Amino acid sequence: MSIYIDRRYLLLTSSRFRNFKTKKDDLFNFSCPFCGDSQKNQHRARGYVYRKDNDYFYMCHNCNVSTTFGKLLQHIDPNLYREYILERYSAGDNKYSPVEKPKLQEYLTGPKPVDRYKSIQDFSANSIQNLPDGHYAKDYIKNRRIPEKYWNEIFFTESYKKFLDDNFPNHGKEKLFDDARIVMFYTNRDGMVTNVTGRSLEADSKIRYITVKLLDEKKIYGMHRLDLSSRVYITEGQFDSLFLPNSVASGDSNLIGLAEFLKKEYGLDDVVLVFDNQPRNKDIVRQIRDATIEGYPVVFLPYDPDAKDLNDMVRSGMDSDQLKHLIDNNVYSGLTAQLKLNEWRKC
Repeated sequence: MSIYIDRRYLLLTSSRFRNFKTKKDDLFNFSCPFCGDSQKNQHRARGYVYRKDNDYFYMCHNCNVSTTFGKLLQHIDPNLYREYILERYSAGDNKYSPVEKPKLQEYLTGPKPVDRYKSIQDFSANSIQNLPDGHYAKDYIKNRRIPEKYWNEIFFTESYKKFLDDNFPNHGKEKLFDDARIVMFYTNRDGMVTNVTGRSLEADSKIRYITVKLLDEKKIYGMHRLDLSSRVYITEGQFDSLFLPNSVASGDSNLIGLAEFLKKEYGLDDVVLVFDNQPRNKDIVRQIRDATIEGYPVVFLPYDPDAKDLNDMVRSGMDSDQLKHLIDNNVYSGLTAQLKLNEWRKC
C-alpha cells in the first residue's frame, strides 16, 4: 500500500521538480531540489526517485544526498508532508507517526549535544608524526611518500570504532568496523572536524574507507589550509591533495559539487579539477564530461595503467614540483576539454 501512496504524492508534486520525467516504472528523474543541480545549465537533472522493496527513495548524483521520499517531500512542502505521514500512518505504516516521539535519551538528559569543539590539534597524540619509527602505520605513510609536513594531520588507531566512540560519542553510527585504520579529518575554515574517514591498512578489506559525518557541513579535506586568494586544485583522494599546493579533496568523484560549493560560498572561480587518471571508469568519464559542459578546467594526464592517481605517480618517482608542472601543462577547458576527453577515454 505504501508504494502507491509514495507514487501518488510524487506525481502530485511533480510540477515542482525542474526537468521532471519518468524514466521507467518506479524510476523518476529531475533536477535536485537540495543542491539546485546546476546554476549554469538549467537542463541538468541528476536527482532520482527509485523503488526499493515497498518504498520510494531519493538519490542525487551531484550532491550525493540520499534519503527517503518522505524527507524529500518534507523539504519541498512541509504542509503536504504532514498529510503524507498521516496517510501512511492511517494505512498501518508505523514508520510514520503523526506525533514525533522523543527518544528515551532525550527524556533523561535532553537532546544529544553536537561535537562542535573538536579540531585536528586535539588528536596530536594519535598522529603519524608521534608514532615510533618502524611502526607499520608510519611505514605505510612513508611508503606512500606522503610529505612529512602533513604527518601531524594524519592519525592512526588500532580500533576505529573505539576511536570514534571515545572522541565523538554522538557520531550516530551503530555498525562500524572495529579494526586498525589510518584516520583523516575533513575540516571547515575554522579547522573544526566535520567528518572522519578511516582507511583500512588491509589489502583485502571489504570496506577500504569508512566515513562518518559529524556536522551538517560540506565534506572537504584540507579546507583549513586553503588560500582563497590563489588557484585551488580539487582532487578525489585525500592523499592526492597533499602533493599539490593549495589543494583540497572531496573524498569521491564529485569534484563538481565541491567546486560549485567553493564558488557559491567564497566566490572562487580559479579552480582546477584533478580527477583520477582512469579513462575506463565510466563514472569518472561521466563526471569529467559534466565538468567540461559546466565549463570547469579539467586535467587530462598521460595515461599510465600503473598510475591511476597522483599518489601513484609520486610513488613511481615523480616529485611534487614535477607533478605540479605536469598538471599545469595539461589543463583544458571548454570545447578543447570536450575534444580532449574523447581522445583520453580511448587510451
